[in-house]
Amino acid sequence: MIAAYHHLWGTVLLFRDPFFLAMFFVVVLTPLMIVLAHRFNILDHPNERKLHSKPVPRLGGLGILIAFWMAALFHLPWSNEFTSILIGGSIIAIMGIVDDIRGLSSVVRLGGQLLASIIVMSSGLIVSFMPHTLLGTLIAWLITLLWIIGIINALNFMDGLDGLASGMTMIAAFFFFLMAVYLRQLDVALLGAVLMGSAAGFLFYNFKPAKIYLGDGGSTFFGFMLACLALYGGWSNDGFIVALGVPTIILGVLVFDMIYITISRIKNGEVKTFRQWLDHTGRDHFHHRLLSLGFSEVGAVLFIYLVCFILGLNVLVLERLRNPLGVGIQFFNAMLIFLLILSLMRTGRAFLSKKK
Repeated sequence: MIAAYHHLWGTVLLFRDPFFLAMFFVVVLTPLMIVLAHRFNILDHPNERKLHSKPVPRLGGLGILIAFWMAALFHLPWSNEFTSILIGGSIIAIMGIVDDIRGLSSVVRLGGQLLASIIVMSSGLIVSFMPHTLLGTLIAWLITLLWIIGIINALNFMDGLDGLASGMTMIAAFFFFLMAVYLRQLDVALLGAVLMGSAAGFLFYNFKPAKIYLGDGGSTFFGFMLACLALYGGWSNDGFIVALGVPTIILGVLVFDMIYITISRIKNGEVKTFRQWLDHTGRDHFHHRLLSLGFSEVGAVLFIYLVCFILGLNVLVLERLRNPLGVGIQFFNAMLIFLLILSLMRTGRAFLSKKK
């Protein structure tokens, strides 16, 4: 597999500047965000639901947003899609930062997510596997909207352990970047490189023990960028099944966790409306279940990193296959990984029930 990609390293190196520039700006700006957060009491205070024992700054999203723009400005020209993603991402980040500072209702947050999604979709970033009819177009817009809002909130919900959300973003952006380079989609690769660098720079301060948190501003921004990266790329030359499978598998942990907890919460009567779903804060996510099984915080984070990396490797193999049997085997491999996650989550839930 490595031999199949070795000729692309020259192209990969073209993106070292946006990667390191984004990482540099985040590394430089984040200490300032820590100082500002302490100065204006923008802190995540401990409570019975949280794992940290002392207040931690939660202004990471502001530094990431500034760094992202600075890195992107050095690499013009932008496409319409690239511009719309940055504008939409800025709306998401600013709204999240305001939420971190003074709190916003779920209705207002959802309104901002809808606005950012519509801006992106208006530039043409819509799922393309539906028939080109009026009904097909409406369904495509609905699926795209659900995808963006779902991934935004999925990553936000997974931001429960030091370094988890930023590390997952870095790994996913890495595989999106490699796929974009392989498919010669350089605008997509640029976005992936900047996102990967931003997440890597923040992880320097965010891995346990975290000196600063992403906050809603950072986690929703990263989630929005990953959702848009998935839409931005044309992920296969061999049909929509592989093209659809690539982003779904790369973001598989987020997708699976979101679907599982949604079904579980509805089944258990914990949520009955979409607003309750947005507002619900439970300890039933994948990382919580790993902790209940005896994983340490670092161990749980590294385990999820490993799962994300394995899924990404599956995607690299998937794109190289040219026969239905090989594609089917790779999808089967991915399903086995999701079954492993399901088993761990159900076992973790059983442990939690016994403790209660």
